[in-house]
Amino acid sequence: MRLGKHIAVIGAGVVGLAIAVKLRREGYRVSLFDAEPPGSQTSSGNAALIMTAQIGPLSAPGLWRSVPGMLSDPNGPLVVDWKHLPRLMPWFVRFLRNSTWKRYEEIAETLAPLVTRSFDSWLTLVGPHEGARLFRRDGLLYVFKSQKTFRGAQKDANFRARYGVPSEVIPAEELRQMEPSLGGNLVGGLLYPDSGHCTDPVALSNTLASAFRTGGGEFKRSKVRQLAVGPNGTVRVVTDEGEVIVDEAVVAAGIWSPPLVKPFGVRALLAAERGYNMTLRDPQISLRLPICAGDDKFVITPLSNGIRLAGTAEFAGLNAPPNWRRSDILLEAAKTILPEIDGAETATRWMGARPSTPDSLPIIGRTPKNPNIICAFGHSHLGLTLGAVTAELVADLVGRRGPNTGIAALRPDRF
Repeated sequence: MRLGKHIAVIGAGVVGLAIAVKLRREGYRVSLFDAEPPGSQTSSGNAALIMTAQIGPLSAPGLWRSVPGMLSDPNGPLVVDWKHLPRLMPWFVRFLRNSTWKRYEEIAETLAPLVTRSFDSWLTLVGPHEGARLFRRDGLLYVFKSQKTFRGAQKDANFRARYGVPSEVIPAEELRQMEPSLGGNLVGGLLYPDSGHCTDPVALSNTLASAFRTGGGEFKRSKVRQLAVGPNGTVRVVTDEGEVIVDEAVVAAGIWSPPLVKPFGVRALLAAERGYNMTLRDPQISLRLPICAGDDKFVITPLSNGIRLAGTAEFAGLNAPPNWRRSDILLEAAKTILPEIDGAETATRWMGARPSTPDSLPIIGRTPKNPNIICAFGHSHLGLTLGAVTAELVADLVGRRGPNTGIAALRPDRF
């Protein structure tokens, strides 16, 4: 056991919780810091998907051609609050630089080995009993109303196949056999059988928090204001309730991470990409597996407590008030492929900010100016997917095991 080595994990979202559990199991003394209850922020409202097929960045080649059309539609999948555009420009410029085929393939080579092991990593972390309760590996079904979009998606599937991601084309006449609630206006579908979903993201966070505490971990309900160099190379964790001296610190605070690591040589180019959801407690239908609306670009996920509609990308200030219309349009769009879905009267609406990088890769690694501070944030749309994988990567860093395959592409100083 390595109880003499004290590690601080900052951020109790699903990534930070996974890291804290993993490090504690490896025998380190671990203190987890967050001002909010575990898993109560961005992690509580995700689309609940384990996206083992999401190997490409959002900056797909040719995407720029469709951006003007998306921005002109106030109900479309992409919205930018123009008064925040000057602040966002460095992010968007870097985003567009990543939209070449060369960069797309380089990023896929990094993401593929991470996401394709994500489901197995989660099952290893939570164990077989909790894994059977919290996860389903039934696949992810993309459905399409447009032949043009369907053909484009099949090209994406062919690209993913190069990296070992299997898929199956589902003819239109077979879709309703798979999911009887689907409408008759669909031209076809694509099934990614190795993907899956979490049946209750809040329960997953609670399970991890409980495992951490019962395993001897220490949760400190306080806000970390600053990290500083301590005596003999240690790290001072400065909180609202005083400071704690630790041997190493792992920053996993999502969109709130950059100020903590900026003094240590990390220019964390993150955008608060705000996503919305609507969770239907009484949806009037049942689903066997998650469905991605390929034309309208949002996800419909069956949960233990209903059905969640999640998606859209809104670039605005982190503290800007929510536009709840963004949640409501998800139900309107869902009815175009699931005509009997309903339940708005008892639905809950949610908004959270994804910590998105311009290359869709997380920021994982030691900071340039202090090797005892480790970054583990910036997971964009893949926070839940890569939570357990990130825990494994961080544990290798803390244990000085390596080198980790592909981790150089995630280095904190790449921007």
